[in-house]
Amino acid sequence: MSNNTEIKVNEISNEWIGWIEEAVSKKHIKYYDYNHFSNIQEIGCGSSGRVYRVCWRKPHKYFALKSFYKLNQVTAKEVINEVFII
Repeated sequence: MSNNTEIKVNEISNEWIGWIEEAVSKKHIKYYDYNHFSNIQEIGCGSSGRVYRVCWRKPHKYFALKSFYKLNQVTAKEVINEVFII
């Protein structure tokens, strides 16, 4: 994905969620199976969900795992914006 990519999406539709699913299927965004995480520790929470520190398969490889209370159009849009920021 390029930083120059513009997303022209109708916010009323399911296109935000579709964009995320397509990015995962095209491997622009990595998908990790939840059962590969261990040592899950909550490190923060906010209005849209919680953040956890987790180990992934290997003992010293850590990730921040975000869990959303509700995946809706607003949350999906925020996820996409964060992907572009990173």
